[in-house]
Amino acid sequence: MLRSPSPPLKSSGKAAGYLVIMGSGLLMSEVDAAYRFDASFLEIGGGQGSAQVIQQVDAMSSGQLPGTYRVDVIVNEKLIDRRDLQFIKETVAQPSATGLFPCFDLAFLQRQGIKAERLSTAEYTKNGCVLFTGPIADISYRYDFNRQRLSLEIPQAYIGPLPFAVRRQQWSNGEQVAFTNYSFSGSTSQYRGLQQNNQFASLRSGFNTGPWRLRNYSTWHKSTAAPGKWQSLESYAQRDMGNWMAIATVGETSTEGDLFESIPYRGAEIASDLDMLPEQSRGFAPVIRGIATGRSLVTIRQRGYVINEQWVPSGPFALTNLYSTAGNGDLEVTVEGPSGQRQQFIQSFSSVPYMLRESQQSYSIAVGQYRPSDEDAETAKPALVQATLRRGLSGGSTVFGGTQISENYTSGLLGLAHDFAGVGAISLDVTHAQSDNIGGAKEHLSGQSYRFRYSKSLSATNTNFSLVGYRYSTKGFYTFTEALDSQVNSRWYDSAQYGHTKSSFNASVSQQFGTMGGLYANLSKSDYWNASQSNTSIQVGYNFSIGRVAYSLGVAQSVSQDATSRSLSLSLSLPLGAPESGKRVSVSTTQGSQGTAVRSTALSGSTYENNALSYSVGVTQHVSRDDNVTGGSLAARYNAANTIVHSAINQSADTRQLEYGIEGGVVAYKNNLMFTQPLGETNVIVATPGAAEVAVLNKSGIRTNGVGYTVVPSAQPYRKNRIALDTASLSDDTDISKLVQEITPNRGAFALAKFDTRIGRRVLLTVLDPSGQPAPFAADVQLFGGDGERLISAMMADNGRVYLTGVPPRSELVLKVNNNIWCAQALELPSTDQGEASIVQITIKCTVKSNDMTIGKGVRHDE
Repeated sequence: MLRSPSPPLKSSGKAAGYLVIMGSGLLMSEVDAAYRFDASFLEIGGGQGSAQVIQQVDAMSSGQLPGTYRVDVIVNEKLIDRRDLQFIKETVAQPSATGLFPCFDLAFLQRQGIKAERLSTAEYTKNGCVLFTGPIADISYRYDFNRQRLSLEIPQAYIGPLPFAVRRQQWSNGEQVAFTNYSFSGSTSQYRGLQQNNQFASLRSGFNTGPWRLRNYSTWHKSTAAPGKWQSLESYAQRDMGNWMAIATVGETSTEGDLFESIPYRGAEIASDLDMLPEQSRGFAPVIRGIATGRSLVTIRQRGYVINEQWVPSGPFALTNLYSTAGNGDLEVTVEGPSGQRQQFIQSFSSVPYMLRESQQSYSIAVGQYRPSDEDAETAKPALVQATLRRGLSGGSTVFGGTQISENYTSGLLGLAHDFAGVGAISLDVTHAQSDNIGGAKEHLSGQSYRFRYSKSLSATNTNFSLVGYRYSTKGFYTFTEALDSQVNSRWYDSAQYGHTKSSFNASVSQQFGTMGGLYANLSKSDYWNASQSNTSIQVGYNFSIGRVAYSLGVAQSVSQDATSRSLSLSLSLPLGAPESGKRVSVSTTQGSQGTAVRSTALSGSTYENNALSYSVGVTQHVSRDDNVTGGSLAARYNAANTIVHSAINQSADTRQLEYGIEGGVVAYKNNLMFTQPLGETNVIVATPGAAEVAVLNKSGIRTNGVGYTVVPSAQPYRKNRIALDTASLSDDTDISKLVQEITPNRGAFALAKFDTRIGRRVLLTVLDPSGQPAPFAADVQLFGGDGERLISAMMADNGRVYLTGVPPRSELVLKVNNNIWCAQALELPSTDQGEASIVQITIKCTVKSNDMTIGKGVRHDE
């Protein structure tokens, strides 16, 4: 049971000293049954000793009292949870220094990864608590009562991979809600007397019930030249497929774009959701293999940082549960044996987007009808089937393939990705396509497209080739959408302007120089079969710092059929005042190849609570061969608890522009309508019933509304999300016993984090029996609401005094001695003018009751 500490009380120093000595004796981990505490010590300094006190102390002297305690649960030195946990009296099979044994059910031990074969023959107490005997006899625990910490030590040999079905039990489908995520932006600009207006709005709406997600995405656009028009871009129903580790979608949506281009369609799809994998199994990571001479500690480092450490038994080992690291980089593996001998080796690894770990696989299959946009009303709407499959093989390889089948179009893809140690990760794939009715002549064409990707990080030089890709397509190769466009529009096929892709090359390279900054380069080039001129884009930049000033130098060039442009830019940023102030001055200049230049200076920063208000004030100069214009700008953005608003003004001699916008979400949950900041795909509802304006830590501007509800957007699906409340935002009459929760939502869910919230006053209560004698020292004090729900648990101090928080105007008080009801009394707080922040002091006489009494609405409290 939860223990509320008593406040400092006015009493003699001598009595306080005896009380400390007595309390220390009660909390000793080992108590000799031959010795008993002398209750007459309490009489020194005005305390009281009685038969009831002796009875209560004797019960506690045999160890801590059984009950429910809020403890930190630590498994193998890792904090798992803070929870209310039942403790029972120790058994012969499970002796304990505190006299208590933690009551864990089978589900908890399954969640810790204990192998099913060990738990299948586990033994239980009559309360349903799993005993640490038999096949799990080596599980040990240590209960630190003073710090309320319970440490479990589970041998590594007991632990296996956590079954997917067990992990799914920890995910929350969330609450039944209806919601919309809205965004509206607009601008009004004037240039030399001409005015242009534009407005754009979007609504991402949905309804959740159980595992089902109904979604719609619609947009609205209006301009000076065009009237307002709504469009529905997507409407679909979606849910997870249980143990298939996949998501099913039905409606109007788009196919995945990993192997083929993304295609809008109307139909149904089942696709793997690899985010459902455990954290340590997501993304690509190599299998670390070796041979241990005795039980050994394997330590894995990347770039000098320890990223994994595991004990392995003697003999060959294979570590398959590495967390996904930075996509590339050598791994330094150290195997330290029992006598201190060490083996060290380097395992290089790199990955490209298609790669999966050994034995992992992902798949997707979509069936439906092509869905063109409203502007492409003439485009055909053929039926379409698309299927893809990826499979991770041993040795760092991944094989993948797919097919698209439609009327007048068929394609197939096959590829292989492999991590070549020391060289990098390379993937190769080829796609063969057959297209009918191409161009005005309605030709039948076929062709191939070859694609190459490379990724590598050189640890020795800090050089990172994050992605290098090249694709070449023969003249007869068409993608699905290219084929449809050429079938409906012969100009697309015949004109050089609309020629289909011949080849494309993309590269992104970065080089770090330690404290001297970093260099980056990006290159993209595309060629078309019916066009003689390539489209090329190059950006090269260098970022570095000197003292507190950050510098950035960049060069860019863009070449297309219509124009060629070059630019050179230099910018610097200097913080003002203390680093936490957030104020900065930024200066930049950009020089173009056509004789144009742009120079700007801006002051930016943030202010208000949690830096909710950000702002920027600047001056800009535009220089060209014919003109020189100077203007100013002012921009602000405010992250309120229930919306985000932003606005900007730009003005020069001949131009004036006003921009404005608002975005946020509206969520209907039970009887509550919540206005929130913009929602994400997955969200958490925070409930502190009755407590308004409670802030969520590390979430700028997010506070509960007038009835105690709000939404934390953009939670991570299938992962523990930590929701913590800010104690400084709690009012004086609000008490929340557990301020941190961890929530694991399903994808698309609105999971609930409901905090145990008590709204009431702080009370220093003195309890006397009918003869005027104080209630027994160390008696259990419990307070119940009108519905029989237990609100507060505490322990009686000396002289019948107890300190309670969150006490409602009317409640029922129950005192127990040695688990037997000593008295029960209705408690009604007086109407006082002491204010919410004051402590109400009350003295009541409580009538002693028999042990078989019943309190409240048929709720029995002496079980």
